[in-house]
Amino acid sequence: MSHTGSGIVLLGGGVVGLTTALLLRQRGVEVTVVERSLIGREASWAGAGMLPPGRAMTAESAEVRLRSFSCLCWSELNDLLQRLTGADNGYRICGSCVLADAAEEAEREAARWASEGVLAEVLDGGSLRQRFPMLSAACSAAVWLPEFAQVRNPWHLQILRSACESAGVSIVENAGDASLESGSGRITAVRTADRVLYPTAVCLTSGAWTGGLLEQFGVQSRIKPIRGQMVLMRVGAGWLPGVVECGRRYLVPRHDGLLLAGSTEEDVGFCRENTVAGVRGLLEFACELVPELAVAPIVKTWAGLRPGTPDGLPLLGRVAGCENLYVGAGHFRSGLQMSPGTARILCDLMLDGRSPISLEGLQVERFSAGVWKGASCER
Repeated sequence: MSHTGSGIVLLGGGVVGLTTALLLRQRGVEVTVVERSLIGREASWAGAGMLPPGRAMTAESAEVRLRSFSCLCWSELNDLLQRLTGADNGYRICGSCVLADAAEEAEREAARWASEGVLAEVLDGGSLRQRFPMLSAACSAAVWLPEFAQVRNPWHLQILRSACESAGVSIVENAGDASLESGSGRITAVRTADRVLYPTAVCLTSGAWTGGLLEQFGVQSRIKPIRGQMVLMRVGAGWLPGVVECGRRYLVPRHDGLLLAGSTEEDVGFCRENTVAGVRGLLEFACELVPELAVAPIVKTWAGLRPGTPDGLPLLGRVAGCENLYVGAGHFRSGLQMSPGTARILCDLMLDGRSPISLEGLQVERFSAGVWKGASCER
């Protein structure tokens, strides 16, 4: 069994873990990323890469605050990745059409976005049809968000990994389940099947698997996996002029003619298989919005496990009572979009002891009645 010192250890090699590792290396810190399976192959890889805008970094809402900060950080991260790799992660400003049931609902939605300083245009039936002529006649009102962006998840994860490796991040894959050892109010070791790491700090970025790690110390995260199924179709480049959102489901066009239809929300444990009902529901949704999609070729289907929490927001920050244990997990549907802001916050917390934005509403302990006491939790 290997025994090594490893600087800061990030448990979880998804988009949050890799981005955090890269930013830490940019500040000269030794970093090891430990992934239970394969790097970037869980929720980070499976999503649609939707990046909604935001400008209200001092908002009362924790979601708006973190989304807005992450929106600011995306440009900085893209510049860094371009400088380090020269590769294209598919980042594009594409715009999004948020469908509404009636004009009044569209007005309220536009006002909500405008209150954040985000450009938002109300579309009535005529203007909606002019911009999106392929939409069903049943679509009569919407809000157009011209600053909405997207990124290609698999490309972004591959580029992040390449940047991390070239920067000197140590990556351990197929490590299986890890356990944490503690003493004197700090994590002293990270143990996997074939190695023991002695970290200066540990950050849990393990997505849906984070809850099990925290429960080793009696901290209740209430993070659980929520399956999301996806369907990929081919429609031709430029055919759909922007993202279309309808409630929790969406159509996301890629610049090379592919189109994503997503996504389900299913509480089925750690099962990531596609189902007939899930795929059929997504296809019916897509064809109801855009009838011409009935003849579109299906390229493939897949499913991922989102790390869900009761309020849909991540646990972000240091674990109370432990000087070197941090968490950045539980982003549910927003892991990729919030990853640059989350990574910057984690870096600043671990290295400087302070966050660049308020973490009110994102506290690690907000679902736990206990206080960390090393190997147990007093209640």
